Amino acid sequence: MSHDHGSMPSTDSGDSTGSSSSSSSHDVMPMVFQWAMQTPIYSYAFTPKSTSQYVGALIFLIVLSIIYRALVAYKSHKESTWRDEERARKVIIAGQFHDDKASTDVSTREVRGAAPWRWRVDPPRAVLSTINVGLHYLLMFAVMTLNVGYFLAVLFGIFIGDLIFARYGH
Repeated sequence: MSHDHGSMPSTDSGDSTGSSSSSSSHDVMPMVFQWAMQTPIYSYAFTPKSTSQYVGALIFLIVLSIIYRALVAYKSHKESTWRDEERARKVIIAGQFHDDKASTDVSTREVRGAAPWRWRVDPPRAVLSTINVGLHYLLMFAVMTLNVGYFLAVLFGIFIGDLIFARYGH
């Protein structure tokens, strides 16, 4: 049984180049970490062409990472606040009224199950989640360029962001 695929005849009669039609290496994203300064981040228009532009791109990624961690901490803080507000809500239970205390008879029992949908809570929660996921993906795309500088800038920004904001989120 022969495994030599190079000797198989071509079935395309119009192919005069044979097996030499491989893509050039500059069209393929490198699959190893690299230090190339001219690595595009999100588009070819956002490609550093000088050392100062590269440093600017690194600072941009650091700031974006810090903002991401700040928003994660803010959302965590808001979730805690919303949860405390929900626990503090009083629920009036039907059939528990007495004529002399009709306006003051309120049950303080904890409500089980999911909190009710509220305009003041659920849309802001969804907006914060969407922004956080969007920033997370932008940072992930920067890291996926496999540029060591971009990777380290994102990690450094996450570190600084956690140093500053993580204590507020818990």
